[in-house]
Amino acid sequence: MKHTSVFLLLVLTTSLMAQSPVKETLAYSRKTIPGTPGNNSGTQSSQNPFPVSYFIYVVVKKGVVISVTGVCLKGKRYDATWKKVDSPVLIEQDVGVPTGEKDTLVKETSDDVYQVELEKPKHPDGKDCTGDKLAQRHELVVCLKSGGATWYGLATKIVPLHPAAAM
Repeated sequence: MKHTSVFLLLVLTTSLMAQSPVKETLAYSRKTIPGTPGNNSGTQSSQNPFPVSYFIYVVVKKGVVISVTGVCLKGKRYDATWKKVDSPVLIEQDVGVPTGEKDTLVKETSDDVYQVELEKPKHPDGKDCTGDKLAQRHELVVCLKSGGATWYGLATKIVPLHPAAAM
């Protein structure tokens, strides 16, 4: 009986240590369209000179020391940095026409919230992450390090926000 108790204690301790500190990964996109909102006047997305903006947040257990090592977004690898932000995270619903209405990107939480900032593509020679199994199933994979372990923040879909008009 004593051996069974010790074994169960070891299994329980190991499983608790192996739990990811990542609680939630949230990803949003916002297109910027030329002209006024709602005016489609034949503008095709391939002719749009404005890149899509991404809003990426990772919620981590409070107090865990963790760092971002890279991002795989829609099959492309990027270098990334991040900064701790306060929750809730709110942004203007329509930045072109301020109405006071806001979208909640991250709800109030007692955990730590980090905003991920994409930088240059990680592999300028065109290498991507389409062969990675996680990237095949998720539009966003945020690669993280904590201690000696690697963790992933995953978002299956990127939620589109209301488009913004170019100013």
